[in-house]
Amino acid sequence: LSTEYKTATLSRGYKRKTKGYALATDQSTALEIGDEPMQFHLKYPNVGVAVGERRIEAIPQLIQDIPDLQTVILDDAFQHRWITGNLNIVCTTYNKPFFEDQMMPMGRLRESISGIHRADALFVNRCPPDFKEPEFIRKARKYIPDSMPIFYTQVKYGQIVGPQAKKIKWHLLAGIADPLPFSEYVSSQFQVISERIFPDHHAFSYDEISELNQMAQKLPVDEGILTTHKDYMRFIDSFSSFPDLKEKLHYLPIEMSFVNQEKEFWAWLANKMKR
Repeated sequence: LSTEYKTATLSRGYKRKTKGYALATDQSTALEIGDEPMQFHLKYPNVGVAVGERRIEAIPQLIQDIPDLQTVILDDAFQHRWITGNLNIVCTTYNKPFFEDQMMPMGRLRESISGIHRADALFVNRCPPDFKEPEFIRKARKYIPDSMPIFYTQVKYGQIVGPQAKKIKWHLLAGIADPLPFSEYVSSQFQVISERIFPDHHAFSYDEISELNQMAQKLPVDEGILTTHKDYMRFIDSFSSFPDLKEKLHYLPIEMSFVNQEKEFWAWLANKMKR
């Protein structure tokens, strides 16, 4: 969107150490704005990235900070009734679609399945290589209107990024909601020696980082520490104090790719944006 519209993202900045509204700058850190907003800010420098718990108050401030702003992308806001979105895209996963889930506390849903009727489109993410669209549609159309488009995506991993990325043995480190796909992919491509899993958005303490730095000091030349791109954001500020960790820590980029219908999606979105 940012190639055609002046665009910004707004999220809560989950697990950050600050409160209130903040617009990302060159001096911002993951501790101040959160790991995911920091990832957006570094990857898309031409996009405004803001955080704020009270988004109804943050959006007017964001418009004031970026006067020519045209589009705001909200993360995780389908139930945020204070703000009426012009376009609502709901994401679900292929292996655990929302219509096979339950409301909290029995499941992960925050409202009943019938709420999907407020959405403009559905994204089905993490589709497997042997994905069968007709089978999914047969189940999904019991809950989703025929008029609602469904788009399918797969996870695509990039080349490992780091100072000495051509390792063959890895110690895995992850603090994300579902680390299993990350672990399975790396294990299928390389030799995994050890694995440490932390809760999603885990704030690594000084002692934990120090321990990882000591581990990095002792690693042989063909071994490294591999984490996710999101986790890597939380280590950047500590690199000046822990140079050995900086030399041994790498991350695995990830992106979504359309299974099919990519041109159809962009055409659909362009039509919606014109309205």
